[in-house]
Amino acid sequence: MAQSQILTGARAKILVNGKVVGLFNNCSWSVRQDKQPQFILGRHSPAEITPTAQEAVSMTLNGYRVIGAGPYKVGGATMLKNLLKEEDFTVQIVDRQTGQQIFMAKGCRVQGWSSGVVARQVSDIRLDIVGMIAEDEYGSSTGGDGEGGGASGLLDGT
Repeated sequence: MAQSQILTGARAKILVNGKVVGLFNNCSWSVRQDKQPQFILGRHSPAEITPTAQEAVSMTLNGYRVIGAGPYKVGGATMLKNLLKEEDFTVQIVDRQTGQQIFMAKGCRVQGWSSGVVARQVSDIRLDIVGMIAEDEYGSSTGGDGEGGGASGLLDGT
């Protein structure tokens, strides 16, 4: 009998810097690329759609507020006193049935977080994360995603 090919929440594990974090019950992400239509004289429609940039990866992790495992300890959030020393982290979604990486965001930082309590309900937590590069299982299987050859870096002087 064949295994199911449809990913479900029960199959997904969330890893932050390679460590499973089990307090989230919802994870969503998006990748947006900027494309601009190029209009020329003598034509009503665009002559070309030109890719101009890729925005930062956007992720939202929602879950339960576990005492002793808040956003600073397990979520990658940076305390105010450590902002100048903040470091990137990686978030992965892994299929626990196959072990295959479904999604990964590299160069991540927590942009904000929120939590709250309500009478007769479980306390929740939400982390809003931005990342530099995203890839899914296709990107991973083809050598990973990233800037093409010759791209400039902050310190390389090119």
